This record gives sequence, C-alpha cells and structure tokens, in this order.
Amino acid sequence: MKDAEILAQFDGRGRAEFLLGGFEAMSSDKITAFAFEFGYDLYATETPSKSTMRLIYERNDSPTARRRAQQTVDRLRAGGPLLAPWAAPGPQPGTTSLKSAIEIAAVRRRLAAYEASGAKGLVVLTALLSLGFLALAWVARGSLGGVIILSMVAVCLAVVAVLIPRWLTRWYEKNRQLIRLYDQQRHGHVGPPPPPPPHPNGPADRQPGQEGGP
Repeated sequence: MKDAEILAQFDGRGRAEFLLGGFEAMSSDKITAFAFEFGYDLYATETPSKSTMRLIYERNDSPTARRRAQQTVDRLRAGGPLLAPWAAPGPQPGTTSLKSAIEIAAVRRRLAAYEASGAKGLVVLTALLSLGFLALAWVARGSLGGVIILSMVAVCLAVVAVLIPRWLTRWYEKNRQLIRLYDQQRHGHVGPPPPPPPHPNGPADRQPGQEGGP
C-alpha cells in the first residue's frame, strides 16, 4: 500500500479503516507506525474473510497524542522523515540496538492481539494436539516403538500447553516495557538513570581503623 494512501486516512478524522487483501496485509505494521505518528491508536483487527483483514484506528485526543501528531506534521513540512529509527536498549547494559518504527509497530500489534485474546487459544490448540498424538499412540499400540515416540510427543505438547501462559506473560511484560520506554523517549519523558552501585572500596565498605586512601 502506498504511503500517500495511508497518510490520506490519518487527516484528523475520528476513525480510520483499512481493508487489506492479499499482499496488502504486509503493510499492516507500516500503517500502525503511521497511525502512531499521527496520534491514532489501533482499536480493532477484524477478519471479514480468509483473505482480507480490516484494521480500525481511532484518534487519540490526549494532549500527548495531539502534540505528537502536530510534531509529525511540522517535521514533514520541514522536509524531515516520517519514521525514524530508535536506539533500543541492548541485551547487555550500556548497549543499544537500532529498531525501526515499523518493528515497534509490529510489537504494538502483537501486544494488542495478546490483550484481546490472551493465551487461551494457543493453550487449547496445543492441548488438542497432545490429545491427538495420544489417540495416534492408541491406534499404533501394536508397535511398541511407535507408541513410545507418539506418547513422548504427546507428553511434551502437554508440558508446553502448561508452560505457555507463563512464557507469554514474560513475553508480554518484556515487550510492554519496551513499548513504554519507546513512548517515553519519543516524547522526551524519560526519568533519570539509576545511581551507580557503591564502589567496593567506598566509605561504606571500609572497616574501622582502615585508612581512606593511599
């Protein structure tokens, strides 16, 4: 989907809808990134048919969102970029990893999907697969090797079904924190960094009678 077609929908109207079919669905994250810049939030994702999806965005009238939208308009008028990369915190302290606004939008969409449906669907699907392999093991009960293999797969799937909620909760919290930090830095509202840990040779670690320096 062309950028101009997307931008035309985020013109200040209260609601913007996109009906995407086929390869157009690949533009869903880009649309969400554009929506954020212009002060719109993803309201719903619908699937009218197997080959189409509908994205519905609603205008966020909070002062922060309106200020962000105005900053975007001013930046574009000045010839600046619509989307800019973000230096996200890296896996090691003090490191960063560049992420595009479209990557952040993809995370935002996945969080919205999780908040809407939770882990229930995936847990049920995994549990049904486990039961299916148990049924196959029963059918193949004449073959000891087949029964062992199918039963092991069924048990593994059952364990996965039990662990899925915990895994998804950790994934959700990690990515929600990432989005929160992105939004804070996007608006310049990041708190001061935590104080450094006390030096191992600092005053608090000295024993009575020990000299403070060489």
